[in-house]
Amino acid sequence: MAPRPPRKDRAVSEIRDRLRVDVEQLVGRCDPADLPFETTDELPAIEAVFGQERAVRAIEFALGMKSPGYNLYASGPDGIGKTTIVEQFLSRRAAQMPAPPDWVYVHNFADKDRPVGIHLPAGQGRIFAEQVARAVDAASHELRQAFESDSYARQRSEFQQRLEQSRAQLLEKLSERAREMGFQLQMTPQGINSAPLVDGEPASDEVFQALPTEQRETIQQSAEELERVVQDSMLELRALEREAQEELRHLDEQVATFAIEHLFEPLIGAHGDVPEIVQFLEGVRDDIRSERDSFREQPQQAPSAPLPQPQGPNLRKYEVNVAISNDPQGGAPVIIERHPTYYNLLGRIEYVGQFGTMVTDHTMIKAGSLAQASGGFLVLRLRDLLPNTVVYDGLKRALSSGEFAVENLGDAFGLVPTSALRPEPMPLDAKVVIVGDPALYGMLFRLDPDFRELFRVKADFEVDFERTRENIRGIASLIRNQCEQGNMRCFSKEAVARLVEHSSRMVEDQRRLSANMGAFLDLVRQADYWATQDGSATVTAQHVERALEEREYRSSLVRDRLQQMIDDGSILIDTEGGKVGQINALSIYDLGDVAFGRPSRVTTVVSPGRGTIVNIERETNMAGRIHNKGFLIMRGFLTGSFGQDKAMAMHASLTFEQLYGDIDGDSASSTELYALLSALADVPIDQALAVTGSVNQRGEVQPIGGATAKIEGFYEVCRARGLTGQQGVMIPRANVPNVTLRPDVAQAIEEGRFHVWAVESIEEGIEVLTGTSAGTRQEDGQYPEGTLFRMVEDRLDQFYHAIAEHREAGGGEAPAIVAPPAPPTPVPGIPPLPPPDPPIIVQGG
Repeated sequence: MAPRPPRKDRAVSEIRDRLRVDVEQLVGRCDPADLPFETTDELPAIEAVFGQERAVRAIEFALGMKSPGYNLYASGPDGIGKTTIVEQFLSRRAAQMPAPPDWVYVHNFADKDRPVGIHLPAGQGRIFAEQVARAVDAASHELRQAFESDSYARQRSEFQQRLEQSRAQLLEKLSERAREMGFQLQMTPQGINSAPLVDGEPASDEVFQALPTEQRETIQQSAEELERVVQDSMLELRALEREAQEELRHLDEQVATFAIEHLFEPLIGAHGDVPEIVQFLEGVRDDIRSERDSFREQPQQAPSAPLPQPQGPNLRKYEVNVAISNDPQGGAPVIIERHPTYYNLLGRIEYVGQFGTMVTDHTMIKAGSLAQASGGFLVLRLRDLLPNTVVYDGLKRALSSGEFAVENLGDAFGLVPTSALRPEPMPLDAKVVIVGDPALYGMLFRLDPDFRELFRVKADFEVDFERTRENIRGIASLIRNQCEQGNMRCFSKEAVARLVEHSSRMVEDQRRLSANMGAFLDLVRQADYWATQDGSATVTAQHVERALEEREYRSSLVRDRLQQMIDDGSILIDTEGGKVGQINALSIYDLGDVAFGRPSRVTTVVSPGRGTIVNIERETNMAGRIHNKGFLIMRGFLTGSFGQDKAMAMHASLTFEQLYGDIDGDSASSTELYALLSALADVPIDQALAVTGSVNQRGEVQPIGGATAKIEGFYEVCRARGLTGQQGVMIPRANVPNVTLRPDVAQAIEEGRFHVWAVESIEEGIEVLTGTSAGTRQEDGQYPEGTLFRMVEDRLDQFYHAIAEHREAGGGEAPAIVAPPAPPTPVPGIPPLPPPDPPIIVQGG
């Protein structure tokens, strides 16, 4: 059956003229004449806070609520300035708040494993630590001087003399008693020896053995009695020495007390209203007094030494560890934690090696960013927090309890209990702000009850905002601020107007401006670079255009290779003539840093069958769920438009030719439907047109994403082959405000060398593509003769009768005929699609 050629009469021209879109509707121009300045130097510099009223109100509410649990979740995609805006608000609020108190750790003299935490007014922590250090240093000096003084030496000498005199008297008395008992005592290093006197002289062993037995027994009895006397005398001597030592200790204590008491009394008096400080200072004073002897030894360890030394006093236990210190004039702290590990966020206890073992003390307690933010604000990114659940759980525990203890992971989760440092918990009064995306917030809100209780306020950041005069002026002032901060050239009003147009292009809406200030300001900096290269004093619209072109060129290797393969015929695309069941679909290639549009050929083959419509991508698992949904919707339209019996009498096979990557999105659903209608009606589709748009079961063409890139993609193909004035793209009518074309594409449309048509229904679309009226059902239920839908019904009726005749002839069910897609023709030197890492083709927004 020969295909019916499309009608090239006035009716076709009228249809296309009626649906053709004027260029002014496709560019979203910003007239520089409407801008009330010549350059941005005339504007005040503002920061990127405008356009986010909803988020601003949520932030102000969260910061104003003092009740627990009203922490803030800043929700929105990356690049829109969430963190910057939050930091600005927090900094302004923090500057109006009083500085929170300091927090110090000191040695616990009652239990060294339980360091004591103490609150001090802001800025007083370091002052107190210095006061204690000076007092300890002065005490050390005073003690050495006191014990080296002549007065102390004289008193100690007098004690020694009295002790020696008393000892001599006691020993003389003992010697006299021994002589009375007939013995002579001799003092030796080994002790006291006694010898019996015989004829007034000490007797040797030989003389003693020569004595009569009776005399020896008498001397032996006297010796035993003398030994008891000697023992009593030794006890008396030891008691005398103990008394002397006690008197000497008392002297040393008096000297030490006199030397250091005056150093600590002023400190104790100044902090008398803080019991913990008084207890610590008294403990330091008493410990120095009790450890006075060690202060006489050298070398002496300085407080900053990493480890206590075996000689000299250990001054580290007297040191004050200022864990948190705040500027009394600096307001509340704003802490931005960009690397929230367990120890960075919650603090740690450090250890050092000493003689083969690991030791620590209260001076090695390090506060984390959560403690440093107490009394102020802490900002975290959820993507940094969630990978480490231990950190996330620790944060929630601290916020729930209002305090947290600094402890190491090994101590918190160790299987075997060990003796470890257990510092006093720190009180927590911080407002925490988590910056993340909306999907994660929804997941945590549903699945984590603690998250719901702790983060009750969500600040939703807009991805775009209305394109009003006020917001355009705000963008211009933001550019002025960036120029000032980055020491860049000022921008002319023409450059600002071009940037405003690109901002609308970023969100694919002429009525909106992008809130992605990160990407926008990056373009501003690039435009300044090209102005620098030109030696221009002002950034102009040409420099902005150059920045856009250069950025696109840097990321367009794959795009250019695809265009090359279309140009040399490796990828088959027709841009002129008419063909039945073949249409140019528009696809988006998303490579991450760049997305661009290119046409893809969709073909359809029909035959009598059992009512099946086969989508080859779906059957080969190359299509995503949204694409499959669009395909099934297309089947619903056929069923509703042409009747169940007629639809069941055919078999159709649809495919994207030369597709080697995955496909998703529903923007091809109307395109596939047009190809199927063309194949059923046997009416060719104009190949000079490319199509995009989704469809519902009622045949209404619905908006899709990426309309601008798709138009420009087909334009590039047509421009490379030569613009004929007949080529163009058909888009959904609802997508017209989403189109913001490049100046060169807009110029081609304005000159009539390229076109854009907008349709609202399948009927309008098929008329533009084929030049044949779609037709409307009449009262008799039939489409008018000569209309495309009548041709479709006639073809379905032919299939129906062909199947019926086949059955009557005993042939059974007619097999479905599917024409396999032809493999791509290899071209020497050109690799087949896809590239090594194939992009995902997205057929919709």
